[in-house]
Amino acid sequence: MAQFGGKGNAAEILKIADFMLESEKWSFYFRNFAFPFGFYGPKEYDKWLKEAGFLVKRLEIISKDMVLEGEKGLFAWIASTWYLYIQQVPKELNEDYINEVIAHFISNNPPDDNGYVHLQMKRLEIEAFPEK
Repeated sequence: MAQFGGKGNAAEILKIADFMLESEKWSFYFRNFAFPFGFYGPKEYDKWLKEAGFLVKRLEIISKDMVLEGEKGLFAWIASTWYLYIQQVPKELNEDYINEVIAHFISNNPPDDNGYVHLQMKRLEIEAFPEK
């Protein structure tokens, strides 16, 4: 059994990060940047697992509501998770970059009445066994 980010995972944040790659302020730092990971779905993994000799019992995208403690929690999550983007900008601009991502996100996804920020995550769950 395995679970990890699947197709559509953190789509809103990735959309913002991609938008910022081309912004006048940040594009210079991302000239040769290519996101090295992919979030794939059951269709792709079904094929790959079978090619690798696995019997697939279950492949499923599960939606998860990741709840963070306001902008502070969002900042901590971005700072600890999106290193591939953050390392592209000079260290002294890291906070500015993260705060701009947060501003874009919050403008379309304001905190709830309790001050929590919600991100829609997509987890791919796999149950597969080696063929005997």
